[in-house]
This record gives sequence, structure tokens and C-alpha cells, in this order.
Amino acid sequence: MQVTAKYLRKLTNEDGKQEIVLELDSFRDKEVAKELVKNEKYVISFEKYRSKRSLEQNALMWEMIKQIAIHRGGDRGVADDWDIYVEALERAGVKSVMLMGTPEIEEGLKNAFRVVKVYNTFEDENGRVMNTYKCYYGSSKMDTKQMSNLLETVLDMASEEGIYPKDLMDLYA
Repeated sequence: MQVTAKYLRKLTNEDGKQEIVLELDSFRDKEVAKELVKNEKYVISFEKYRSKRSLEQNALMWEMIKQIAIHRGGDRGVADDWDIYVEALERAGVKSVMLMGTPEIEEGLKNAFRVVKVYNTFEDENGRVMNTYKCYYGSSKMDTKQMSNLLETVLDMASEEGIYPKDLMDLYA
């Protein structure tokens, strides 16, 4: 049995044990709760809720990116999709961070950020090669509004290519 609930508060009962209060919204979740037996032990796992809409938006975005790559004559490889994704992040003005460092830090940055792009390369006053990196967090860290903005940008890019996939628009509506 699995439910979706909002955490409200934590309490300490008269025996000094922790209790948590959850709020159930859906009819199905309330029906599941009716099956709980008092003083019975249950195994509970918690994970942060992700709306299906966000997952649907993400699926639509990647499908549109795939169509753009095909239309632009790419070989439909991961690199083509990735280049278009980076272009969309830039065009959407997605929040990014500019960092400077030696080329050796690049691998570590790629572990921390979804997209790491070398913005420029120069020598510092000591003759060391330095890079300025533009780092994007990526769509998985976006809220619904930011994701919608990115999706709008990808849709604009698709329309510039003459792609109007009406059957995919139902996911976005």
C-alpha cells in the first residue's frame, strides 16, 4: 500500500515517543488509511513527491528535442539531443553559475551540475591556463514554472524548424 501525503508536524507522545501527522487528500489514500490497524507495525518509506505533470513535461521536452535533432539532420545520437538541450537552457535564460578554475576542475563540475560549458579560456598572471565555466543545474532541479519556461523555449525552437506535433501537445495542455 502506498499513499501520497503532506507532512504536517512531529509530536512527542506521553511515553516520549515520536509521532508524525500526515494529511491525506485523495479519496484513494483515505481508503488505504482505513485499512490501517491500531498498534500494528508498518514499514514506511518516504520520498519527496514529484507530480506526474512534471514527468510528462520532461518527457515532452525530450521528445521535442529528439524531433528537432532529426529535423536539423542530426544522426539522432545523444550528442545531437544534448546540444539542443544546452541551446534550450541558454535560450530560456535558465539559472546558471559562472565559475573560474583550471581545466582540472572540469570533471568535478560535471559531477555537480547537469551541464558544464567552457565559456572562455585564458592565462592568468602566473601563466596558468584558466577556464571560465558556465554551469547549469538542469531541468530536474527546476520548479514547475521554470520547467514550463524551458518547455516553451523548446516548443519555440521546434516551431522555428516547422515542427508542430499536435499529438504531443496533449501532454502539455
